[in-house]
Amino acid sequence: MEAKGPRCFAERLGAGDNVSAAAKPFKRGSYGLVSDRGLNPRRPVNEDSAVVLEDVGLFAVADGVGGQNAGEIASRMAMEILRHHFSRRTRGDRMRYLEQVIAYLNGALHEMAMSEESLNGMATTLAVLLLEPRHAIIGHVGDSRVYRFAAGKLHRETIDHTLVEAEHLGGLSILEYTKSYVLTRALGIGEEVIPDVKKIGLEPNTVFLLCTDGITRHVTDEELQDLLAHEPDPQRVCDRLKELCYERGARDNFTAIVVRVDSVASRPGGSESGSVREGRESKRSVSEERPVLSAGSEASETSGDRRPLSSESERPLTARLRHLGRTYGVVLLMALLSAIVLFLAGMTVERWRAEKGGASLWTTDRAHAYLDRAIERFRAGQYAEAERILEEGLRWDSHNGLYHHWLGRTRLALGKPRAAAESFARAGELGGLEENLLFAAAAWHAAGEPERARDFLQRYIRAVTVGQASEGNP
Repeated sequence: MEAKGPRCFAERLGAGDNVSAAAKPFKRGSYGLVSDRGLNPRRPVNEDSAVVLEDVGLFAVADGVGGQNAGEIASRMAMEILRHHFSRRTRGDRMRYLEQVIAYLNGALHEMAMSEESLNGMATTLAVLLLEPRHAIIGHVGDSRVYRFAAGKLHRETIDHTLVEAEHLGGLSILEYTKSYVLTRALGIGEEVIPDVKKIGLEPNTVFLLCTDGITRHVTDEELQDLLAHEPDPQRVCDRLKELCYERGARDNFTAIVVRVDSVASRPGGSESGSVREGRESKRSVSEERPVLSAGSEASETSGDRRPLSSESERPLTARLRHLGRTYGVVLLMALLSAIVLFLAGMTVERWRAEKGGASLWTTDRAHAYLDRAIERFRAGQYAEAERILEEGLRWDSHNGLYHHWLGRTRLALGKPRAAAESFARAGELGGLEENLLFAAAAWHAAGEPERARDFLQRYIRAVTVGQASEGNP
């Protein structure tokens, strides 16, 4: 089926991916991309991910952190959420909107890590470039970077959220400090995070480089500047970065996006310097400036990992998903994985409200108040209290599918997968989104009921097939 919305290239990269092709044109210029797991035998999976939405002008990279394959899940989930929220052109203050999406993403990752013991401590870095007609919005959390190359000079537009970064603002070689991989900020570690987001003026013939630390561990800023000065083709820059990383051991996964902006909308009232900052940089929170990863994450041939303090895991979520794949088939597994990502990101309710209309969801103001209180308790991690409020609210509005959906989420967080499955099933019966059937399948699988899981997966496939046929989709 052909994807709807803006043209999207390499929207999710992961295990074993190695993207390298001709530079791709878009309406503002061209871009190239490379992503590779590297040569380290201790890193068999590429935990980096990237997303490109050409029509929107959004480019992003993420570097997952965590034990087992949790980092891969975190980075892919980050890209999926960005793609979902920016798949349609947004109006208004896009800088503020990006801040809100990043905050939302952080909460979704944290919620996922808290609800799945094997994912406890998983996190991801993020670097985002969002192009506007005459400006560029840049956001980041962690040590993935955004560079700007203009007039022969390379400028770092982001400051790594690491313990030693303040001492190295002069652009010293990454190889000169080996203890710089202790992050002070990352998405998913805490309930809240403050991203650094800013807006800068944009001039024609500007080149941006977004990259994970797998690039900057092996290539210095001076080398990056020289490469960008002598190579105009974005994809050839990416290919050369891969060569350099491999020549120097490629100890980590690495991902880079090079974006060349050839045209900028004319400015009313005369020219404006591209270096002028016109936005604001999000204020840093002192409470956020704390180590979130083990100090033992020093760069070396064998210990390049950045691990959370609590990354012990016995049965990662990906292992369960692989089991589901063997049981139900690859197509069903991919559908289930996509639904789980959307579910854990909390998007179902927002989409439901948009499609159904807010007024039709509530039968009484009292029912509305119960649901709001329950969601507030859920967000605060007070799952037992949230469950109590939802059950009480159902006495006033037993046919409101939103109550059953949130009750399913709450019971899953409380370790009650069977009850959660029943709640999701009820939400689906009451006219909720088809994804509730997938959530029910995941919950039944967690409850040790594979036959029921299979049944709900098949029901979901039938529902989606009927829906696509009615819309005339291929």
